[in-house]
Amino acid sequence: MKDFLPYIVSIVCAIISGITSFAVSKRAFKEDIKKLEKQHELDIEKEREKFAMEKEKLELEYKYQIELQQKEAENKMGGEIMSTIISKAMENPEIQKQISQGVRKGKSKK
Repeated sequence: MKDFLPYIVSIVCAIISGITSFAVSKRAFKEDIKKLEKQHELDIEKEREKFAMEKEKLELEYKYQIELQQKEAENKMGGEIMSTIISKAMENPEIQKQISQGVRKGKSKK
């Protein structure tokens, strides 16, 4: 037994050292995983905020485009209405007579 005692002590020391280093590395690994999870949560939250801002920007641009199209349609419709009114008025002989009289009066004043 005296011959094996130094080997047994070395083996027990190596086993204890291995178990200790395993426990320390396992704890460090768990801490690293927690740090990564926290970082991923922060990254996900940042991306959500970025997405929400982009979504809001697109919604505002869409509303602006709709308003612009509505105003253009209103202007076009107003122009068409005025054009129709003027063309119908020009077809009326009484209005044509009044216009010609106005033109004559304008020329005679000069």
